Amino acid sequence: MANEGRLIRLTSSDIASTAALGVNLTNAEIAAKLEAGEANFASKSGVSPRAVCADYSGNLYVCDRLSHAIYKIDEGGQISTYAGEPGTSGDNGTLTNVAALDARFTNPRGIACDKSGNIYVADTGNNQIRVIRDGFVSHVAGDGGGVSGASDGVGGAASFDGPFDLDVDPSGVVWVADTGNNMIRRIIDGTVYTFAGSQVAGDKENVAVTAEEIFDAPQAISVDQNGDLFVCDTGNRKIKKVTQTGHVYLHSGSGSLGRSLGTTAFNCEYDTLVRSDIDASGNLYVVDSDVDGSAGSRLLRISSNGIPSVINDFNGTTVDGSVVGVAVSPAGKFFVISFE
Repeated sequence: MANEGRLIRLTSSDIASTAALGVNLTNAEIAAKLEAGEANFASKSGVSPRAVCADYSGNLYVCDRLSHAIYKIDEGGQISTYAGEPGTSGDNGTLTNVAALDARFTNPRGIACDKSGNIYVADTGNNQIRVIRDGFVSHVAGDGGGVSGASDGVGGAASFDGPFDLDVDPSGVVWVADTGNNMIRRIIDGTVYTFAGSQVAGDKENVAVTAEEIFDAPQAISVDQNGDLFVCDTGNRKIKKVTQTGHVYLHSGSGSLGRSLGTTAFNCEYDTLVRSDIDASGNLYVVDSDVDGSAGSRLLRISSNGIPSVINDFNGTTVDGSVVGVAVSPAGKFFVISFE
């Protein structure tokens, strides 16, 4: 039962009340908020949905890392296979304009929508970034044979190492959490540039992006309306803000392993930060998973000042399962993926 995914829609009042009070939802309350349940995903051979994004028309897109497919959920809750063949992994090299259902992915983990309706996918197992546009899948960047590396360049001349997440800023620049390389990369018109970090893991803040050894396995990235980045620096158990002017600052977290909310932005504790999204007010929504599974996972809201609060604690007591994905739609609707 561990790989049965649910897409849950929470209201603004759910978020406000639970974040303020730390009140957990119950199984019955979760059931009443299902946008798509286990049976919906199972009917399309979905087994492990991990990331979700929303477009400007109200549609949701979910990437399933174990079925190697992308699913679409319309506003009526109808689910369909959007790209890939569920249950079949593979790659398309550097091909462009591959019919969506003929495209092949391997362990896709990140997904993001831009304002033009393009769906970008972090095709993690293939070390590539792909885009789905008008029913076709095209290669954007990454070695055509799926080989890992850290090269900048155009299209297939660039390389990644297990990119876990990505987001698109208001100007259309694609930002990538290149997890295995400990880097943040940006893609402008098909050309990949290293923006911050190096292949050597480290932990620095209050430095220019040109400083090396800044991150340790960053797994999630979100861009606010100003174009500033919020990076879940997973290996360091911190959230860092990277400005468009090229500076890295500590936004939240002490770096210590734990679950304490602390009293300030800098003495709170995290475990394994795996997913994030940001709303129009600058609140960051983060999935903090428990690496050994004993304490469950938490859905947190990090204020614009870096102070965390708990929206819901999926700890196996009041609600079954774990939360693994989060998205805020352009209309302000709030969605999470959980496993039962």
